[in-house]
Amino acid sequence: MKNFKLENNLIGDKNWPEIASVYVAGNKKAMPINPEKDEEYNEAVIQSWDKIVVLHAMAPKPTKFHIGFTDKFVTKYLKYDFVTDLKFAMRVGPKNFQIIALPKNMEDKIMLEVVEYTTENDEKYKDLILI
Repeated sequence: MKNFKLENNLIGDKNWPEIASVYVAGNKKAMPINPEKDEEYNEAVIQSWDKIVVLHAMAPKPTKFHIGFTDKFVTKYLKYDFVTDLKFAMRVGPKNFQIIALPKNMEDKIMLEVVEYTTENDEKYKDLILI
């Protein structure tokens, strides 16, 4: 086997950029998605999840990125472009998952932090985007 990493001197952090992510514990009271049902049914289930997590994506300069999530079985991201210094919210379902901020340019650095857990009706965040 050829050791690609050593042959190409791919050692060190400059060759291994990190993707910003935060871990979110699931809400065990939330109804689970049913893979045997259609997308319309499952979207209604997702819309019923009342617990949300508020996040803040930051970078040293305005940076385009995609928002995504991953659990043990799937990793998905939204194709829509966002720009850093953005606060946004995501619904919390029954499973634990990680939210990721995937920069368009993989070399750009983004920091992602949890601001707080709340509900969709929280007046403090009435103008926030909910994904």
